[in-house]
Amino acid sequence: MKTSVYLFAPLMLAACVSRPVPPVEPVAAEVALPAPDCSAESFAIYFEEGATELSEESDAVMDAVAASYSRCDLYKMEIEGHADASGDSATNEVISAKRADAVLAALETRGVDAQRVHLVAYGDQGAIKTGGVEAPLNRKTEVRLIPES
Repeated sequence: MKTSVYLFAPLMLAACVSRPVPPVEPVAAEVALPAPDCSAESFAIYFEEGATELSEESDAVMDAVAASYSRCDLYKMEIEGHADASGDSATNEVISAKRADAVLAALETRGVDAQRVHLVAYGDQGAIKTGGVEAPLNRKTEVRLIPES
């Protein structure tokens, strides 16, 4: 009998050992993603005096504008070119228009649809002055993302 226990012991031991549980098939859970925030946004791109070309620093702003624009397909865009009060009004009008065009061109390379963009050149209208002294704060282009209703 001792011999029979030794013969069957491995079989009895194998029956007591638990077998691994087969892997469970992954279940695809449907998770509702939150709706993107499509509220109005505004970005400012600043320029050197008399300049109409974008600086290297403005690349980060252009990337942020393009990312926000692509996040919500309900946006329309306004690009407002501004100039400071130095120089004559006609020249400032041209400078502000070229600044707005430069911003639009940079945004087009990032996938922005030019058909949904409205350009405005304000020239030196609303140029900011501090204590009667001209300040460079109006040497900019403002980009406004506006939800379409």
